[in-house]
Amino acid sequence: MSSIGRRTSSWAAELACAACAVGFIATVAANAQIKPPPQPPNERQVYLVRQDFSDCTNGNVPSADGPNVGGNVWLIRGTDGNTTVKVGLTGTPNTAYHFFLKCVRQIGDVVTGDEGVGVATFTFPTSAAGNVYAFDSYPDGAPAGNKFQSVQVQF
Repeated sequence: MSSIGRRTSSWAAELACAACAVGFIATVAANAQIKPPPQPPNERQVYLVRQDFSDCTNGNVPSADGPNVGGNVWLIRGTDGNTTVKVGLTGTPNTAYHFFLKCVRQIGDVVTGDEGVGVATFTFPTSAAGNVYAFDSYPDGAPAGNKFQSVQVQF
């Protein structure tokens, strides 16, 4: 094969590689612009964060996932005038965590098992909360470092 043929083959390979790179970059850029689907209007999910104190709407509780996240709260505002809350948290094993609609009232207990995981479902009248509210959860005695604050719920 002549040196011209080798250069043409090399040039063609480089061109093909460059075309692949451009296609890959275009695909990544297009995918980066895809927005997640809109949140259903009557559903929310917020984190439970290990934090000892906050105000009634948990205005200073960080909403990003991080090392202090110890659970989740899933909410559905029903058409029947009630809000259903499913709570999952990881805390101290074999412990009852009182779960509160913050600054309003206790709505139940989340009891953890041997591995510290607890799940519970509660219902409360939607009218008991405004459009911005929060939850907190802690065991009897409310020991420091073992309290959870939810991220703000906003409808």
